[in-house]
Amino acid sequence: MRPFYNLQLNRLTGAGYWNILACNMSVRVLAIPVFLLVFCVASGVYSQSRTEVGGVITTGPTVELMSIAIEDFRIPSGFQTLEDTLLVKDLQDALQFDLDFSPYLNVVEVDSAFLADFAKGQMKLDDWIYLGAQFLVSGRVEREGEGIIFAVDVTDIFRNRNIYNRDFVGSVNRYRYLVHQAAADLLLNLTGEEGCYFSKIVYSSDATGKREIYICDFDGYSPVRITDDKSLCLLPSWSHDVDKIFYTSYVNGNPDLYAYYLDQEKTYVISSRQGLNYTASASPDGKYLACALTISGNSEIYLLDFSGRIIRRITYTSMIDSAPTWSPSSREIAFTSDRTGTPQIYVTDIEGLNTRRLTFYGNYNDQASWSPRGDLIAYSSREPEGFQIYTVDITGHTPKKLTEIGANEAPSWSPDGLHIVYSHIVDGRYQLHIMDYNGMNKRRINLPGNCTTPEWSKNFR
Repeated sequence: MRPFYNLQLNRLTGAGYWNILACNMSVRVLAIPVFLLVFCVASGVYSQSRTEVGGVITTGPTVELMSIAIEDFRIPSGFQTLEDTLLVKDLQDALQFDLDFSPYLNVVEVDSAFLADFAKGQMKLDDWIYLGAQFLVSGRVEREGEGIIFAVDVTDIFRNRNIYNRDFVGSVNRYRYLVHQAAADLLLNLTGEEGCYFSKIVYSSDATGKREIYICDFDGYSPVRITDDKSLCLLPSWSHDVDKIFYTSYVNGNPDLYAYYLDQEKTYVISSRQGLNYTASASPDGKYLACALTISGNSEIYLLDFSGRIIRRITYTSMIDSAPTWSPSSREIAFTSDRTGTPQIYVTDIEGLNTRRLTFYGNYNDQASWSPRGDLIAYSSREPEGFQIYTVDITGHTPKKLTEIGANEAPSWSPDGLHIVYSHIVDGRYQLHIMDYNGMNKRRINLPGNCTTPEWSKNFR
């Protein structure tokens, strides 16, 4: 295989954070490709006896699925202008998307006959039961200049009783934020869950021709580029308080680790040690930054503080350890290692003790992401047709395949633990997709460029 620093970097090449190291440990000058990744073809299944541990599976809706219908929103004074009509339609479509996004809610479709009756004012409350709806969401929009009052009502159809009524005030140019407020509050009142409507996704994209770091809303709206290195910017991740983004960049020639401060709009060096400084992951309690460094010759997991000072080395092997991800308790780390011959997911505590192998199915498992609910770990597993997304419980049992079509890599959990964002590859094009925790309801996020290695944030409020 050619030395990695001689490879062409004009196309994306596959998954496996540790793979660059496995292919190039004999090369003194190391470089990371656009997605850090090159395939080293292998096949087969490796197995060994596993450590038995206990755990409780909690992922999934904690209440029964609720069916809701959304009737056409209204402006009390009538549709005065085309702009008003379009605004009301945008508000309704956005709220329908937000509510349908939740695994707790099923938004029923309204057929043409019902639409005709509704237009004539002949719809009765009982008619919604025919559609299978339990609740009816109504909206009223009042506009004054650039200001909006968005009133949302919810009726329990079976009891013929209003169970929710609230006004949301905002501006026309931020109508989606207003809808997210309504959806989050409505979901909280119906289920007790907050949802992920105020979260964001950070990712790497070549939309400008160079690979830079971007952030967007959970639904793909409002993408913003935060770096302008005109170099390779890779593997972004969030700080525990979502005020910083960590990433690896080649802007100074070496793959160094940086932190971008959102409030300051400034970038600071975290680690510029010789070799690789990559796959940073902040602990949920805000105490540590786990990352992989090659200062010892091969890739090992270290704990740093947020100034970049090494607190502790976690792994000590002659093989490759990389891609750490934290448990919600901040007491354990899952990571990738090929210490048994092939890349697998392992779990260790923050002292580097009590290390156990987690994955036993598949000969190449990488890119672990620990659910914020604590019970599942998502990861990428190589198969003949490409990488696919799996989940496994924290005992290492019951691996479940979530994707089938194309190649799928780099999973990351939503803050409520009910969705996964990942990079989907078809015909050489990398696009971000989202699915539910169980692999259902896959949908594409429409973003420019080849988008890779996404990570989901907490809610920004």
